[in-house]
Amino acid sequence: MEQGIRISQCMIVKNEEKNIRRALSWGKDIFWEQVVVDTGSTDQTVSIAQKMGAKIFHFDWIDHFAAAKNYAIEQAEGDWIVFLDADEYFLPDDAEKLPDLLANLQDSDSQAVIAGWIQVNKDTDVLQSQKEGKLEWLQTVRQDGSRGLSLAGTQIRIFRNQPEIRFQGRIHEKLFAGQKPVSCVDVSQELSILHTGYCDEEMKEKKKTERNIELLKQELNEHPNDHRMLVCLGDSYFQQKNYQEAAYWYEKAAACFFDLPGEETIQGTMIYKHLLLIYMDLGDEKAVQNAYKKGTDRFPKEADYDYLVGRDFALRGYFREGAAYLQRALLLLDQYGSESRSALLAHNLLEAWELLIQCHNENGDLNQCVSCAVTVLKAAPYRIEALKQLLLAFKKEGQAKKSGTFAAQIKAFLGNFYDFQKEEDRVFVKEAAEAAGYGDLGSSW
Repeated sequence: MEQGIRISQCMIVKNEEKNIRRALSWGKDIFWEQVVVDTGSTDQTVSIAQKMGAKIFHFDWIDHFAAAKNYAIEQAEGDWIVFLDADEYFLPDDAEKLPDLLANLQDSDSQAVIAGWIQVNKDTDVLQSQKEGKLEWLQTVRQDGSRGLSLAGTQIRIFRNQPEIRFQGRIHEKLFAGQKPVSCVDVSQELSILHTGYCDEEMKEKKKTERNIELLKQELNEHPNDHRMLVCLGDSYFQQKNYQEAAYWYEKAAACFFDLPGEETIQGTMIYKHLLLIYMDLGDEKAVQNAYKKGTDRFPKEADYDYLVGRDFALRGYFREGAAYLQRALLLLDQYGSESRSALLAHNLLEAWELLIQCHNENGDLNQCVSCAVTVLKAAPYRIEALKQLLLAFKKEGQAKKSGTFAAQIKAFLGNFYDFQKEEDRVFVKEAAEAAGYGDLGSSW
């Protein structure tokens, strides 16, 4: 390997026969050794790993992820360690980058590498992605052409094989160099780990949430004010849709949360997002407003709080309130951009604009409605809801007269966005016109 860099792949496993082949295949050509520590498998995991040439070790499970992972590290002999779970992997292009990346870091002071981390619903779903800093959600394009959002963030899974670098924590363990966090270089824009372990099927088979809850409670018995563990416990109950219990732990986390840099700040913003979603689902408007005030007081640049509240008002038909919150959300995102961790709004931006357009229309603020609709259609002309609301606004202003003159005026205006020589544009406009109640408007264009 270039410059003699030896990379050890390490993992701890239990009953991973469905994942172990891929786990040991994606980086086979770049790893100097592959270390697999089994914690009590009863399926074919160990047999498959042995046949694939991995070094097999056994560790008696003691309800402590850091202890098991540190045992695996102690078996590794490489210069650098890549520690991914069996249900995680790099895409081929990312895997090929690892040797050169680590060779370039060999003489640096960096002890570890921060990579992107993406939760996918199926292990073949993500074909391309657009990552924006350390946001929590990622726009993905799937094999069937559909688009969606995947949970995303960053992880430290690549690090030097040094005696002082070890994991700490019973669950959701973190790397430390002695008592200090490891020094890192951030390559999350270039490398992303894909993770499939929280798919619904996987969760049911492994009962990960129940296991996590038990371990988190054990950790909190020892460290009752650990805000990170409190948030993780809230997350586990949130995944179970046990919203009352999730809210209880999120509120405890918020009460002792300290504004720390990095992912802790991201975790802090997520507390209030989840609380807003929970209290909206429960219909507790007082609690919604309380969570909104606390969230905006602590994280004043965060636009997602206004987006969530505004969306909720708009969907329930409170258009005046919806418009106010949605406008504020869009202003915050525009003002602070990447300084804000407003991932939900950023990845639902056009939908938020369309809700705002509808609110203006319902409120009778027709000039605002037209202005916002034009903004959206300039950027994305094939948004049918934006075009429909624009046509409805014209109708309310009394400009919609079923005559050839009106049709010509509308056609001239829409010529800013559409080429009526193209059949697809004519069909699209006709569909929007029918949705707005114009009947056969545009049928002759």
